[in-house]
Amino acid sequence: MRKLRYVIITVIIIMATYWLLPDSDSLRSWDAIFAARPMSIDKTPILIKEIKSIGQLITYTSYDEVVADSVIVTRGSAFVNAFNRLSPVPLLPSADKQLVLIVRGKVLVGTDLSMLTDTSVTIKDDTVTLVLPKPKIFEAIVNPSDFETFVEKGNWTSKEVMLVKIKARRKLEARALQQNILAKADIKAKTILQDFLASMGYKNVLIY
Repeated sequence: MRKLRYVIITVIIIMATYWLLPDSDSLRSWDAIFAARPMSIDKTPILIKEIKSIGQLITYTSYDEVVADSVIVTRGSAFVNAFNRLSPVPLLPSADKQLVLIVRGKVLVGTDLSMLTDTSVTIKDDTVTLVLPKPKIFEAIVNPSDFETFVEKGNWTSKEVMLVKIKARRKLEARALQQNILAKADIKAKTILQDFLASMGYKNVLIY
């Protein structure tokens, strides 16, 4: 009974001390040992992951029509061409193979967000700074129905026709670049990501 009484008295004294001295620095430090501490989260990797989930950000599409052609010199054509050059009027039809295609397609341009790294994003308070990869052409798409044969002379193999189609895709890309498509895509990407980051609560968004 004496031991129990001693324990009860001790507990009462400790509780009384706690309530009588609530502002004690020592007690606050004692509470801090067991108090839940705020979680510290590195926002940059999380933000990088969220932006990367967008993947290929296609911000501009160019639609165009080009003409691609090819001429293949065949056996005997050298003699025919030489004969026609000597003649005032071409007498023999050319023996060269010729293929002319009219091609309609589209070029997709944008920013590859998978290229972002941890150094691409800097966060300080409510300000976020983002450095984007340079925009690029993702793909030139031409469907089989988008090819129209304008001239076909001679017998063309599937490999030879494919080379002409590749030439057409390259012309589509070259014409898109002439239209300053990369700069337009870059401006659009910055606008989209500006709105995206602002919606996440950042007051100041700087994108380069």
